[in-house]
Amino acid sequence: MLEQFRISDFIEWHDAKSLKLNPDFQRGSVWTPAARILLIDTILRGLPVPKIFIRSKIDRDSKRAVREVVDGQQRLRAIIDFAADKITLSKRAREFAGFKFSTLSDELQDHFLQYPLAVDQLVNADDRLVLDIFARLNSYNVKLIPSELRHAEYQGDFKWSIHEEASKYFDTWDQYDIFSHREMVRMLNDSLVSEMYGNILDGVQDGGAPKIEALYKKYDNRDDFDREEIENKFETVLDFIIEELAPSLAGRSILQPPHLLMLFAAAAHVLVGIPAGSIPDMPERGALPEDLNLVRDNLANLADIIESVEEPQVNAAFWRASKSSTQRIASRRVRFPVFVEALQG
Repeated sequence: MLEQFRISDFIEWHDAKSLKLNPDFQRGSVWTPAARILLIDTILRGLPVPKIFIRSKIDRDSKRAVREVVDGQQRLRAIIDFAADKITLSKRAREFAGFKFSTLSDELQDHFLQYPLAVDQLVNADDRLVLDIFARLNSYNVKLIPSELRHAEYQGDFKWSIHEEASKYFDTWDQYDIFSHREMVRMLNDSLVSEMYGNILDGVQDGGAPKIEALYKKYDNRDDFDREEIENKFETVLDFIIEELAPSLAGRSILQPPHLLMLFAAAAHVLVGIPAGSIPDMPERGALPEDLNLVRDNLANLADIIESVEEPQVNAAFWRASKSSTQRIASRRVRFPVFVEALQG
C-alpha cells in the first residue's frame, strides 16, 4: 500500500520509539558522510528520493503501531540525524554549506520537515513474505555497469564535478546524437567527461574502464584537486568545440565519443595546455588560425577518412588507428597528433 508521510511524521515516530530502524533484514548504518549530505541537499532542493519500504505491525498489548524499516534505513538515519543537528552540511551542498538544521532559515526548516516521503507499507507481513517481495524486486534489477558503479562508490569533488558537468551539457549530447537518453541514464556521458578531465590533468593515456577507475581513485577526495580550475578549462575547450566546430560536423562520426575524445584532447592541448601523458613526442603547441574555416575543412577531411570503408592513400595510419581499438594508447598516439595538426591549420 503506497502512501506519503512527511519527515516530521518519521521524527515523531522515532521520538516515540515506534520506528524501528534496524530490523534483522537491514544492514547497519554504512553511508559515507558525503552520501548523507547529498540526501539532505536533495531534500532541501525539493528533488525526489527513492521510496521507503516499511512493515507495519500492531502490538496487541500496547495497541500501538510499530513500524520496521525494511528498505530505507540509511536514508532515515541521515534525515533524523540532520534534524537533531548531528550533521553539518559541507561544500558539496553549495549554498547550504556550513548549515545545520537549527541554523537554516525558518522557511527551509519548514520545507525540510514537510517534505513528503513515498512509503510502501507492508501491513502485518511475516518475514518470509518480506524476503520474498525483495527477492522479486531484486530479480528485475539491471546489472550496474562501470560508470554507475563509480557514481555509487565515489563521493568526492572529482566525481561530483564530472557528474555535474556531464549533466550541464545534456543538450549537446542530445543535439549531436553523441549519447542516447538511455546511455545518459547509465552515465556513459560521465565516463566521457572523466576521460576529458584525464586529458587535462594527466595528458592522453590508455583508456578503458580500469583506467577510468584509476583516475577516480587518484583524484577523489584529494586536497589539491582544484575543482574551479578544471571546470574552467573543461568548459573553455568543450564550448569552443560546440560553438565553433560541431555545427559543421553534425551527423559525422567524428563527433562520436571515441573521436570526440581525441578532438577534445587536441583542442585542450592548443587552448589550455595539457601534460605529455603517454605521448612520447608531444606535438608543438601552436595557435589556432585566424580563419577557423581552415580548421573546419581539416576536420571535415578527417571525418571523411574515419567514415571511409577503404583505406585511403593519405593518412592511412590515422584511418587504421580509427578502425582499431580506439581506447588503446597505440591508437591514440597516432590519432592525437593528427587532430592537433588539423586544429592548427
